[in-house]
Amino acid sequence: MDQEIFKVVISGPFGAGKTTFVKAIAADATGSERGVTDATAALKAQTTVAMDHGSARLDDGTVVSVFGTPGQERFSFMWPVLARGMHAYALLVDASRLQAQAQLKSILRQFRGFAPEVPFLIAANRWDQATLSREALAEFIGVEPRLIVAHDPRDEREAHDLLATLVGMARSLEYKESA
Repeated sequence: MDQEIFKVVISGPFGAGKTTFVKAIAADATGSERGVTDATAALKAQTTVAMDHGSARLDDGTVVSVFGTPGQERFSFMWPVLARGMHAYALLVDASRLQAQAQLKSILRQFRGFAPEVPFLIAANRWDQATLSREALAEFIGVEPRLIVAHDPRDEREAHDLLATLVGMARSLEYKESA
């Protein structure tokens, strides 16, 4: 019997933790990193220019194929390519940086344009909830507060939990559509 493989895309602004997330969930993670020679070098030694990829097996045995997009706007042409056929996506954001929050609004607008029916979550990294409430962050980004979760992309358990939630959202949508 063939096992269904769920496709999940991880996107977000530059430096949000997308590559770190893919590496945390998958021992087989591969990336398309290269050295950075432009102004971003001060922020990060390498940047993703095509995609990161890895696969994970959830606690229930579900296999998830994860694609991490490049975060820089100049590589945004890859976003709809990687999103083709995805079951769900997560947008990571460094919530401590206002510029990253603003960039996330643009990324979300684009994803909603080419994947309007696909379930998603906003995974907020480096988020001080005492300083920035879930409601304020949600209002700024333009989503319902329930779609925002605190997330550390370095934490393997948190990464697997996020994937499990996204797969559950996709399954729920499939169930609603078949009913």
